[in-house]
Amino acid sequence: MRSFLIISLLLIATLLSAQKTISTNGLAVSFDKKLRIISLKGDKEYLPSGIESYLMRIKTGDEILLPKSARWKDDEVKISFNKGIQITITAKAKNDYITFTVVDVKNAIAVDALFYGPFPTSINKTIGEIVGVVRNGEYAIGIQSLNTKTTGGKMVNPDGSDPSRGTTATKEEYGSALQAYCINRNKERVYNIWNNSIPDAYIPANPDGNLKGSAIALFGTKEDKVLDIIEKIELGEGLPHPTINGVWVKRSPDANKPYLITTFDEENIDEIIGFAKKLGYNTIYHGHPFKNWGHFELIDKQFPKGYAGMKACVEKANKEGIRVGVHTLTNFITTNDPFVTPVPDKNLMKFAVTKLAKPVSEKDNEIYIEDPKDYDFKNTNQTVMIGEELIKFSGVSEEAPYKLLKVKRGAYKTKASSHNAGDEVARLVDHPYKVFFPDFEMQKRMILYLSNFFNETGVGQLDFDGHEGGWGTGEGDFGMDYFSEDFLKLVTHEVRNGSSRLNHYYWHNNSYINWGEPWYGGFTKSQGHYRYKNQALLKRNYVPNMLGWFLLTPHTTLQEFEYMLARSAGYDAGYALFSNLKDMQRNPEFDDIALAIRTWEEARLRKIFNEKQIEELKDVNNEFSLTKVDDKTFELQHYNKEKFELENIMVQPGQPNDVSVDIESKGEEPLYFVIGAVGNEGAIEKITIEFNSIETIEIEKELKPNWAITYRGGNEILVYDNKGRFKTKVKLDVESLKLSKGDNTIRISAQFSDDADMKLSGYVRVKGKVDSIKL
Repeated sequence: MRSFLIISLLLIATLLSAQKTISTNGLAVSFDKKLRIISLKGDKEYLPSGIESYLMRIKTGDEILLPKSARWKDDEVKISFNKGIQITITAKAKNDYITFTVVDVKNAIAVDALFYGPFPTSINKTIGEIVGVVRNGEYAIGIQSLNTKTTGGKMVNPDGSDPSRGTTATKEEYGSALQAYCINRNKERVYNIWNNSIPDAYIPANPDGNLKGSAIALFGTKEDKVLDIIEKIELGEGLPHPTINGVWVKRSPDANKPYLITTFDEENIDEIIGFAKKLGYNTIYHGHPFKNWGHFELIDKQFPKGYAGMKACVEKANKEGIRVGVHTLTNFITTNDPFVTPVPDKNLMKFAVTKLAKPVSEKDNEIYIEDPKDYDFKNTNQTVMIGEELIKFSGVSEEAPYKLLKVKRGAYKTKASSHNAGDEVARLVDHPYKVFFPDFEMQKRMILYLSNFFNETGVGQLDFDGHEGGWGTGEGDFGMDYFSEDFLKLVTHEVRNGSSRLNHYYWHNNSYINWGEPWYGGFTKSQGHYRYKNQALLKRNYVPNMLGWFLLTPHTTLQEFEYMLARSAGYDAGYALFSNLKDMQRNPEFDDIALAIRTWEEARLRKIFNEKQIEELKDVNNEFSLTKVDDKTFELQHYNKEKFELENIMVQPGQPNDVSVDIESKGEEPLYFVIGAVGNEGAIEKITIEFNSIETIEIEKELKPNWAITYRGGNEILVYDNKGRFKTKVKLDVESLKLSKGDNTIRISAQFSDDADMKLSGYVRVKGKVDSIKL
């Protein structure tokens, strides 16, 4: 009996010694002897039953290997895999989080990638797919990658590019999962890049992307403390911790303030500053200041003094409390840049690398290559590089000897030269914007040029538009993250920044995400659904809300702008206003629009609206105006919509085909209506509006399918196309149409073309209740 007890105790001791638990204030993680996760405990157990997962797995070729064994010594564990691979990591429990860091890799050449987790949890309420945090209303569990080479998410492509909105946290049948990975980039690679859109790119060994040093952090905490813990991780582990006016960007009220996108120069900067101050904006952002991307030289006509001229503009703006920003497309290289012409840089990014099959003189138009693979692949610039010459071509012959077709020697003002058989021939990675891209080493030089521009001029805002161009280096999200982080490290002052893409690591450097463009429709229609859908994504990932870009033209009205400003207040979201100096000068309602912008923005920042009002402001079917009575009183005017439809139906002779709208107004107010031609075919050729049996308006303007007209007071009706873009005005013979206090009647009739498959649909807007908001 005694021997049985001793054996049992020894077995228990062995089992316990094979297990490892690492604990912090908010989370305890336990592993078995092969690093299988056996517990994930916060305020309760969060590891789903029946789900098998490991701290680490590795990819070698087409195989995924699990640990064979794990030997712990204090906070260090040596993990053995098949094929003679051994990875040593440290696991350190800090007060509020745990870090796992790769400190050694044996037989690293055999490892293509290593994977952290996934860490499965039973939480399924809120999934922060980008930030890597899942939460249930009370408790949260999160993962953070601790450097640019450690990518948050699932490895969906061999290069590490990921076109999704984020997979660092994912919803699963059992709840959710947290994951990250690191690709072994310190070896030559040939594979498809940029979400598999570019075949057989050559990527040289990159010591910046080796496996040693890859690291993650795990944490668990009360949900309302998530940002506190992430801030501690940033400060404790040397992650980016950017500020705006000294306040951490994730807490700064300046992070998502609206800004003006315009074209300023050395001559008009004072006027632009004046308009920005009228709008109440503290940032002006130049939409296109550079004559090339790569070396980032300024457009001579706008800045004849070069960087000194830009610096003078920045200093003028800064004196007025206004930040200056500029726009570019991250690592896109224009074909007029010195990286391309007259001598192309040897580090332009290549794919489909082969060799010349025959020598070529400077006058030859027949170029033979050894391997035709991927030379029938069509891209934008259709350019190959041989030595210091760029050559355009249309394709490749189908049979040997393989010849490039329709060649154009000395493209982009490079010099046509002679080349030897066996010389390298390589296609250049490009983009529909007619640009080229750097490899990783050349990207470092681009970062130096751009950061030098910022340091010399004092410019303080940048959108990393085209941020996905980092994929063009062949390094996937690592290429993206490296560009933004290295740039921001090199600039010696604060830089408020946004991006065309948001991923897990860049989240730390990012100030705002301002997605939504104004080019595809009118003020209220261009990417409307997309803009508002984004707000939930931003909120669940702890990113300040922004609504995107909006275009102010000479015809933009106060009512259109207040439609957007109501959404801005409802979502607590900033935005960008795109306009040029002439359009702001020519808009007759500019002063009223500017007053509305200042009023709504003050209300948003002072958080004057209650929860019910916030939900009403988010609803795109509602319209409002806002008045500031005094410093402690605002009035929120609601509007009701009396809707109507007029069908294209047959009526008996003498019977009008019309529709009547009865409206009760609480007082005299301008008439406001919107009428649209809803359908697929034909036209509405004439619209007649009878107003209170006194005024009759005949609108002799053909409306095509889904066109609309709007009256908002005055003596003009505005006409918009099916995308909501302003087309023209129709003058009225009356000075203004107003609703009388009490009952009003409007009758609308129309003439439909014979082939019309549509109806007339619209509404009359009337003042409703007023919320008096006392502070």
